[in-house]
Amino acid sequence: MKNRYIRFIPNTLSSLRLLLAALFPFFPATYWFWLIIIGGCSDILDGWLARRWQVQSWLGGIIDAVADKLFVLVALLTLAGSGRFSFWWVPLLVMRDLLVACTAIYAVSIRSWKSFKKMEVRWSGKTATAAQFTVLLTLSLTTEGMAPILWAATLLSFVAACDYGWLFILELQQRAAEKSSAGKT
Repeated sequence: MKNRYIRFIPNTLSSLRLLLAALFPFFPATYWFWLIIIGGCSDILDGWLARRWQVQSWLGGIIDAVADKLFVLVALLTLAGSGRFSFWWVPLLVMRDLLVACTAIYAVSIRSWKSFKKMEVRWSGKTATAAQFTVLLTLSLTTEGMAPILWAATLLSFVAACDYGWLFILELQQRAAEKSSAGKT
């Protein structure tokens, strides 16, 4: 029999990332690398444990996604604020996250939350997240030679934004077709 508390461990790890996001700007720069390592490891570990222990939930997925986005955004803004790179890179690096957030708001506004909930995690999104963490780790150590890394991460964010945007459009088209066929019967 499974321990009944085991299901809380993945969400606790995600919540740890939320706490790290809140505290990140207040830590000295000498700690940033290790905070990013902890944030990245908790991101990998929470999903892996949830799948392994079969305790995935939609709410856990939302907590994980919000924690990921918030941690990355706060860390990027902190690093940009410290002068390690220009602020204008931030929206480029998080364009996938901005698109997903706008999609969620739009889905709620048209009462199509179920369409948004159906959107699965995509490899393009995982790759974009890995690129974001690569940018964070590299910037926490050096600012030398960052242009190729920033451009690569921007490209991966763009590809993921297009992928998620296309997926949502397909879901909305399917929803419209289902409504249309239901209205004809």
